[in-house]
Amino acid sequence: MKIEKVTLTNFRNYVKQTMNLGSGIHFIIGANGEGKTNFLEALYVLALAKSYRVEDTDLIRYEEEFAKIQATITSGDRHIDLTMIVTEIGKKALLNNNEVKRLSDYIGNLNVVSFLPEDMRLVKGSPRDRRYYMDVFLGQVDRNYLDDLGKYKHVLKQRNELLKKLSETRKPDETLLDVITEQLAMQAEKIIARRTLFVKEANSLLADAYRGLSGKRDTFSIQYLPSISYDDPVAFLKTKYRQDLLAKVTNYGPHRDDYDFMLDQYSARSIASQGEQRMMVLALNMAFAEIVFKLKGEKPIFLLDDVFSELDATRQNKLLEYLDKSQIQTIITTTSINEIKKHINEKAKIYRVTRGYIKEEHLA
Repeated sequence: MKIEKVTLTNFRNYVKQTMNLGSGIHFIIGANGEGKTNFLEALYVLALAKSYRVEDTDLIRYEEEFAKIQATITSGDRHIDLTMIVTEIGKKALLNNNEVKRLSDYIGNLNVVSFLPEDMRLVKGSPRDRRYYMDVFLGQVDRNYLDDLGKYKHVLKQRNELLKKLSETRKPDETLLDVITEQLAMQAEKIIARRTLFVKEANSLLADAYRGLSGKRDTFSIQYLPSISYDDPVAFLKTKYRQDLLAKVTNYGPHRDDYDFMLDQYSARSIASQGEQRMMVLALNMAFAEIVFKLKGEKPIFLLDDVFSELDATRQNKLLEYLDKSQIQTIITTTSINEIKKHINEKAKIYRVTRGYIKEEHLA
């Protein structure tokens, strides 16, 4: 998979910017605040119909009525045109100039794997951060998962509204609660099963990826921690009625699941350094790329924002050697490429960002 051409209109600090991209590695260089991350964010929004940083309306350039991202993508022997238009009243997604109504029909046409500064919260941050990160990836490669997750959230909302009403009743009738709980459990089973399989697939790849990047012998893996019993989720949820009624919300289910990042047999959240955390997230991205290739027969596009921070020259170049060898189209934002090996820089495309304008540069 490859982005051939991308055009931004009124997106963040870009008035109008068109870039023709090639294969391999692309460096977007510039000082902080010039628009490096904004460009990467635009590609993320195009792929996933949502920013990882702000609300939709904040994507629109000041005093403009809309923001637009357009791209031509090569996927196998197909050429795909994607367009995302953001206005004050909502978003419109177009696939080959036809509007797409369902999110699950849009996501997955452009597969991206991203490293963002926010991802450094994954190892030691909240369960919500980890769930969102994993769900974003699974939603790209498994349309059924995205549908099941949407259905689960819909039933969860209904159940929470019912719990609030029943909690205000002296002798609540639990008949309807039983029905909704059974519906919730049915969707929960599907989500838990897919997450379990995903972790198994990822763990078959993570140890080698981490060792290759870090140069250490530690075994990196992920543990999936579902909050309800997979054997009989209906029975489990029914034993929690009293607790849910007191809290007026559903306390257990996939919306409360967690993942633990492990180094050997220890939880990384208590022992991992900043550098080790960065290596773990990058190793996870590498595993994601292999899973996409296994499922779709093509590699995703890597979006790496400020990835070289806290990586020494050796690890920077190990990462780039992997990307170069894998022939993955990669877009990297950075303030400098001085420590990158000459043969990588010579093959890469290099762009300079200044005040929302990007221009290709050529090494002397």
